[in-house]
Amino acid sequence: MNYPLITLYVPGTRPELIEKAGRCSPDAVIIDLEDTVPTDRKNQVRQDIADILPSVALPALIRVNNEPDFLEADLKAMTNAHVYALFLPKAESPEQIQQVDAIMAAAEREAGLETNTVKLIPMMETALGVVRCFELATAAARVESVSFGSAEDGDLQGDLQCAWSLEGTELLYARSKVLLDARAARLPYVLDGAYSDIKNDDALRTDCQLSKRLGYDGRTLVHPQQVPVARETYAASADELDYYQRLIGAFEAAEADGSAAISLDGKLVDYAMYKKAKTFVGV
Repeated sequence: MNYPLITLYVPGTRPELIEKAGRCSPDAVIIDLEDTVPTDRKNQVRQDIADILPSVALPALIRVNNEPDFLEADLKAMTNAHVYALFLPKAESPEQIQQVDAIMAAAEREAGLETNTVKLIPMMETALGVVRCFELATAAARVESVSFGSAEDGDLQGDLQCAWSLEGTELLYARSKVLLDARAARLPYVLDGAYSDIKNDDALRTDCQLSKRLGYDGRTLVHPQQVPVARETYAASADELDYYQRLIGAFEAAEADGSAAISLDGKLVDYAMYKKAKTFVGV
């Protein structure tokens, strides 16, 4: 599959919503076993989801619990051929990432899967997690991305004891650091977090625009109507694609003539810009 850049949460207590999620065409569905599941139902919901996973058409991501009473059982039950990746909430310890990796590797062997078949996405939802993001991102080979806890009134905002605004000032350092660390770790994509105001598409678009400018590739979403807004905003614009395609053509023509520096639309272009353009258009 392509990387799951636009993803949609579904409560584990509402498995009937998984099929409905496909109608808005997210890249993947995140089945939540954590915050949307009451403590006294977590074991039953885990089993219910494990039973239906073979019939889920969308690529499935699972947000597991990080509490000792549930984590290992979640990892063992959800590391299987029907799951693309596990989201690990409130990741803070590289040692825990390695322990999680070992449990997942054992589950893969038992299921007859190759090691690292099921990916791991640590969630940066605490101050300590943000500080240690690079260490977490490089703690195991199965870590494919990280997810930033940008939600209003979410765990990270609570831990930082800061305000929240659509301008993003209060979380800007943390949001930028997670992006920087993830890129330094050479992760193939980086996910921003949920946006909770489900009835305000304009505000969601504004937040996605900020997220994209910072360098995020996509995000997690909590309502189907948010999917088309996020997909449109994170996608490359026609003007961007046209510019970078023209840049590649002009630079390669100049390079063939023995030059590695040209001017395009009044801008200097050298190998650095050429490499950026090729990355942008995916060539």
